[in-house]
Amino acid sequence: MKLALAHVTLLAGAFVAALTLTTTVSHNFAFVSGGDRLDVFFDSAASAATLGAIVAVVIATVVSRTRSVGAAAGFGIVLLAVVSLVQPAGELQLRALAAGLILGGVAALTGMRERRTLQCALVVGVVSGAVMAGPLESEGIPARYADYLEPDAPQRYLLVALGVFAVLLAVSAWMKAFEKEPVPVDNKGRMLLVGIVIPVAGLVLYWLFQRSVFSLGTGEAMQNRWLLGLVVIPLLVGAAFALPAATGAVVLAALAYLGAGPTGSFEMSTALVFVALLLAGSVVGWRWRSAMVGFALLAVVAATGLFTDPPVDWINMGANAFVLPFAVGLLYASLLPTATPAATMSVTTPIAVSIPIVAEFGWTAYTPLTTIEPKFSPTAWMWTSTAVSVGSVLAAGAAFVVLRKRRGVV
Repeated sequence: MKLALAHVTLLAGAFVAALTLTTTVSHNFAFVSGGDRLDVFFDSAASAATLGAIVAVVIATVVSRTRSVGAAAGFGIVLLAVVSLVQPAGELQLRALAAGLILGGVAALTGMRERRTLQCALVVGVVSGAVMAGPLESEGIPARYADYLEPDAPQRYLLVALGVFAVLLAVSAWMKAFEKEPVPVDNKGRMLLVGIVIPVAGLVLYWLFQRSVFSLGTGEAMQNRWLLGLVVIPLLVGAAFALPAATGAVVLAALAYLGAGPTGSFEMSTALVFVALLLAGSVVGWRWRSAMVGFALLAVVAATGLFTDPPVDWINMGANAFVLPFAVGLLYASLLPTATPAATMSVTTPIAVSIPIVAEFGWTAYTPLTTIEPKFSPTAWMWTSTAVSVGSVLAAGAAFVVLRKRRGVV
């Protein structure tokens, strides 16, 4: 009973933290500060995700006593509740701070007994929260008005989820579900350095991406391609090797997820299926370690990027809805357990590094007035971008093979 309560509590906390970091706030808007777009560093969802990720890693690394962990998570609950109800100035960053405290607290609790299953619950909670944010944000808003109305559904669902988590945390404390102290973290300095560098680098890349988009149309440039996102690949591979021993292998799962993950959000029904398959993949990965199968499945999902236009777009949509979640759950579960900070980095990276690895953007030259029969005819850029996505997953898999041979990863 205590063990089941511990897992549910941890999953609920991870879900709340991810939902907080991935939904918008009522009065949030990014004002334009010239072509430099410096507002991205202090008033954007990316900067909030960076702050939340750093706070979570710091808490998961530094705090090593159950009472202190509970206090951090409890303060995060109170802060998030007050900020959500009052909506003060600086709401975006205060929410990120609260989410980081909650996520870091529940992540630290995975460093005790049943570490592997608790970390699987952490992954399922964070990924589920991030996936459900889109459907919840559009809940109750007609599609034709979605760009003009401020969503309030996420706020309601967030408060309900926060209340559930608060009750579960209180009951867990009363029943002493987390009775053992977390295992102390070794090499704290290196863990903190890597945990801070990843989200900060992601924020800088996001700023550079926004500058590229903002400068579109200057001079004679009416279209542009984003290739600087390729830096993400050596960034995360380097992070995996920089972490002590074999703890960094799970960061490669985040890279593979970024390479194969969908660019848009799901509808509610599809998101629920996604979560169910994510859980199924985690169970399979927990029973049978199959990391290379997970990398292979994600490479297949990435390859379906060629099939994003009618009449074959159902291939890409089906892969993202059904194969992707199972593969993500399988891969993460196969690479766990690991050190608590590394597990925290692996789940915050897909949120904090919120840029496309490659992208094409620009003004549409014209819109045909006649109906064109759709046919499968991928452009050269589609072939290139798909190859990059597949390549990023393969790079993660290859890095895992090298890491396994050098450091004895299972």
